Parts: sequence; C-alpha cells; structure tokens
Amino acid sequence: MILVIQSISKQLGERDIMWSNTESKENKDSGNLHHLSKEIFGSFGLALVIALTVFWFLNECANILLLRYVEEELWIMPEEQLIGWQYQILGFSMLSGVALFVVLFLSFVGERLAYIKEIVKGIDALGRHEWEYEIPIKGQNELTELAKRVNLLSKEEQLLREKEKRLQEEKESLIRSLSHDIRTPLTSLLSYSEFLKEKAVLGANEINDYMTLVEQKSQQIKVLTDRLLDGGNRSLETIENGRFLMEQLVDEWSAGLEDVFALEISLDECPNFKGEFDIQELRRIFDNLASNISKYADEREPVVLTIGKRDGRICIFQSNKKKILNEAVESTKIGIGSIEKIASHYGGRVQVVEKEETFEIKISLTEIKE
Repeated sequence: MILVIQSISKQLGERDIMWSNTESKENKDSGNLHHLSKEIFGSFGLALVIALTVFWFLNECANILLLRYVEEELWIMPEEQLIGWQYQILGFSMLSGVALFVVLFLSFVGERLAYIKEIVKGIDALGRHEWEYEIPIKGQNELTELAKRVNLLSKEEQLLREKEKRLQEEKESLIRSLSHDIRTPLTSLLSYSEFLKEKAVLGANEINDYMTLVEQKSQQIKVLTDRLLDGGNRSLETIENGRFLMEQLVDEWSAGLEDVFALEISLDECPNFKGEFDIQELRRIFDNLASNISKYADEREPVVLTIGKRDGRICIFQSNKKKILNEAVESTKIGIGSIEKIASHYGGRVQVVEKEETFEIKISLTEIKE
C-alpha cells in the first residue's frame, strides 16, 4: 500500500509544468518530511512490544497462581491435567496478546487509513470534475504530499477550464462584435444600390462618388471578414497625421447620414497627433455610431459630433435626440460593447449618458503625442 501511494505521488510529481510555482516550497518542506513507512513500522513495533509484554505478564501471572494453588494443595490434580491447564493459559495469553496487538496497531494507523479515504474521496471528486473540493491537509508525510498534489492538480485543472471558458466567451464575443460591425457597411451598400436604382439620371461625378463609396464599403467588409476568420488579430499602423485621419473617418461617417440628418461636426479642438492605430478599428467606432444614429436618432433634430482633446487624450463626443418609436425596441448593446473593447485597446474608455429624450456618448482613446 505504501509503495502504491509513493508511486502515485511520484507520477503526480512529474507534472512539473503545473507545479513550477510551488517547486521551491515543496523542496523546503521535503526536508521536514516524516516518512509514512517509518511511522507505520514504528506503530507496528510499539504495538508488538506492548502485546508481547501483556502476553508475558498474563502467562506468568496465571502460571504462578496455578502452581501456588497446586503447591498449597488447594487444588489437587494429576500432572497431565496441570500441563493441560498450562497450555490453556498459554493459548489464552497468546490470543489476548494477538487481539491487543491488532487493536493497538489499528488504533495507531487508523488515522492514516481515514486520511487515505479522504484522499481517495478527493481523487474521485477530481474524476467527477468537482474542482472546488479540497482535501484537508494533515500531518507531514507522503500522504500529506499526495493530498497537496491532488489539491494542486484540481486547482490547476479548474484554472485551465476557466481559461478555456473565458477564451470561448471572448471568441463568441468577437464573432458577435465583428458580425454586427459587418452589417453597417453592408447596409450602406444596400442603400447605395437602392438609391442608384431609383435615380434615373446620374452625372459622371455622382457615379464616380458612389462607386468610390461602394468600393470603400466593400473593402471594409472584406477586411472585417478576414479579421473574423483570422481570430480578430489587430493590424497596427504608424500614423503621423492623426487629425487628417480623423477628417477622413468623419467624411466617411457623414456620407451615409447627411442626406437624412442635420450634422453639426467640429474638429476645431482636434490636434495633429501621431501614434500606432488600427484604422479598421477606428472605422468600426464611427460605423457603430452611424448605425445607432440611423436606428434611434430623431431625424428632425441635429446630430452633434465633436472630436478634440480631453484630459490629454483624443476624445470623440457624439449626441442626438432620440426618436419616438411606435414599438419598444430593445438594443442588444453589441455596438456599444464593440466600441468599449476598441477604446480599451488604446487605454481609453467609453461613457454613455442615455436619458428619456437624449443620447450622449464620450469615447476617449489614446494619449496624445503631438
């Protein structure tokens, strides 16, 4: 049994990658380790000594009393009968000694046997994926080390499962976010197509403008689709003229809204900053803003967009009046969630103030490097 326990402990110990953080502590504790085999053999020896002592004491006392009775003629019996009684006393004493030895030995090792049951229970819980179960730590021997390793294995497995779950959730969130963001340029393409169908005559300049917009939105859909298939990897570019980039993104944003909404745009406080940016991420911010405006903004009221410097960071502020809907429409908040995740990539954050009649959003991005 001891060899089996030591073998299991050794096999668990081979998982160095899981226990690298605790290796030094285990090496320190091993110096104070009381070997289970020594404890058991010590208990065996002590129980044996006590049992032999009791056996000798009972046998000697009984024989002394028997012989005294015979010598004082209190109990007259033939010699054969006397020898028979002596054998009975010897057997009784031996049986008592053996019984006492078994009781003492089991009482000495009973705690270890109970602890082995607790360890087995912990291993069974590990097999049932009950990661929260923890074996109590008792003593300082091989069983203690085995219990520690099983607990550590359970904790590592729990962390691994939590990490897998978190990665799966992030993957699903990425798919929802990019799928949502693909819909905005796709909707723009459909709008342009319907407009071109309804328009009887178009000038060369108008055709060129709309073809440019269609090409931009098609390219954007391709980039988002590639990113979705590529696991959402970012593509950072060094931007030397950040104000010019913002002007381009605002032009794209306004192109799909200016025919319906009155736009009040201000970049007066936007400095010429530089840094590393994923342009498609920034474009997704403006696309999500445009999507929310198209769905929920009142067409009779102006839509305000301001880009400037706030607290040392580039800040995008957008506000609009909310239109009255005949039926309540519950937002999925995927667009806002996508903007929040993008802002976090640049150390920024998103503040949303939504009232009964108005909607405001403030997006802080990277620290300004002018």
